[in-house]
Amino acid sequence: MKTLLYIAMVPVCFAIGTGAQAVSLAGRATDDTVCDLSPLTTYRLTRRVFVPAGTTRVSEIYTRLALQFITTECKNGQTLILHSDLGNSADERAFRDVTGELCSSAEVNRETAATREYPHAFQIKCKLLKIQEARDRLVAAERATTVEQMIQERAPVQRNVEMDESVDKPGECGGKITFGSLLGLGGRCR
Repeated sequence: MKTLLYIAMVPVCFAIGTGAQAVSLAGRATDDTVCDLSPLTTYRLTRRVFVPAGTTRVSEIYTRLALQFITTECKNGQTLILHSDLGNSADERAFRDVTGELCSSAEVNRETAATREYPHAFQIKCKLLKIQEARDRLVAAERATTVEQMIQERAPVQRNVEMDESVDKPGECGGKITFGSLLGLGGRCR
């Protein structure tokens, strides 16, 4: 009986000792066959590096952020999973660029992931085949322009809004309350 117990325990110990967890950007439990950047791939990537709203050519930034994560955390042979909740063109373009760098074009599968809240959501799956080549190109691209520089150059310009000259400054009405100031509209003294 004791020998039978030891024999039964050997496979269990082997499975526990070698069962490496796969990569999950969302921190979900998965197995070693998956490099899972779902759900909400671009949202989760931009939680690590802030990309201001209104940044131009944002798909190139998303591509670079995804490649940085994948080339350091994932390995060839894993199934890459990317997810777009909004199904917008920036995600579509970024995911196409990422899979073009890392996977065989013939093995890229696009599936709908529509819900009532997100009717255009989709998911991309492909087998990772070219991690080292993508890493080499990424290092060269980062030497030329870092992601931080890309974000800074493409972020919307912050402008200081000057006070409108047509509106009187406080104290110029001799202490009178105007109709516009009551409504919060400002206006000229009469």
